[in-house]
Amino acid sequence: MEVTVYEDPACSWCWAFQPVSTIFEYEFRDLVAIRHAMAGLRDRPPADADFFAEQCRKAGEVFEMPFDCGIWKKRLLRSTFPACRAVVAASVIDPGAASRLLRRLREAFHVEQVLIDDAETILGLATEVGIDVEALGENLASGRVEALFDRDRIEASRHGFGLPTLVFRSGRSEPPTVLEGAVPYEDILAAIAACGIDIRERSRFQDSPEGWQRLFSIHRRVTLTEIRTVTELDSGTLERRLAEMGSRLRGHFFEAPEASAIEAPGAPEEPASGPGLPPAAPLVSATLCALVSGSTLESSPSPGAQVAASPASPGLGDPGEDGGA
Repeated sequence: MEVTVYEDPACSWCWAFQPVSTIFEYEFRDLVAIRHAMAGLRDRPPADADFFAEQCRKAGEVFEMPFDCGIWKKRLLRSTFPACRAVVAASVIDPGAASRLLRRLREAFHVEQVLIDDAETILGLATEVGIDVEALGENLASGRVEALFDRDRIEASRHGFGLPTLVFRSGRSEPPTVLEGAVPYEDILAAIAACGIDIRERSRFQDSPEGWQRLFSIHRRVTLTEIRTVTELDSGTLERRLAEMGSRLRGHFFEAPEASAIEAPGAPEEPASGPGLPPAAPLVSATLCALVSGSTLESSPSPGAQVAASPASPGLGDPGEDGGA
């Protein structure tokens, strides 16, 4: 069985959906194949920044995820396609690399006020999570990445739904089950059960070293909301367990205990790419930057209708525009 998640790094509702996405990965990654597909939210700036700032605020309230909506006052993203291309290129290297880059792009944009439409910024974030940017460039230059990105955009636009959207396929001959928008986890459980998977076999959280290790293997930094969603521990127990393990809180994120344990004494509290500051970019060639950007940030139109990010009601986009985060 395969579950395809159509999303975009800059989509507010995709970021707000992370607590549900994290528990889904935690409990079912051993039972189903989960594929993250870049749908390509926008290939040009949105018309109404106020609309998207309001969606950002609503998404944070509904799912209790951290947002810094001041990002919409800095400058409108020129396109989300460069970030999507980089994630696709990372997936060709390794699905784990794509997951790390997608997560870091989201943290940077939604929480740290880092604009993610600049190639050097994107490559800097890729370097932060241990990805070889030269390998990214090789994948982009081959043309395979653009073909895969086009395929996923066409699939997403053909269905005409918003982001995030999950498509469940249990077999080639059976029609897929589609969940549109940032749905409750109970809807995902019902969809999986309808596909013939016994949800009682999923990996429920156990308050043990193995249970915590599994959680931090999904993301090296997790929010309190994600931890609560997965563990279902009360606040007192949760605070005590995180302290016992040495999980360090930096801003809105608890770090994997291994990360804090190896940190050099006297290190600054905020990372170099902290809130409001762009990440330190690696030394990269103009050719590599052009490949990430698709030669130009003024990308060609999508092969299908543009995909709308999902506000509180699935599939609801920007009135009078093409939708947005």
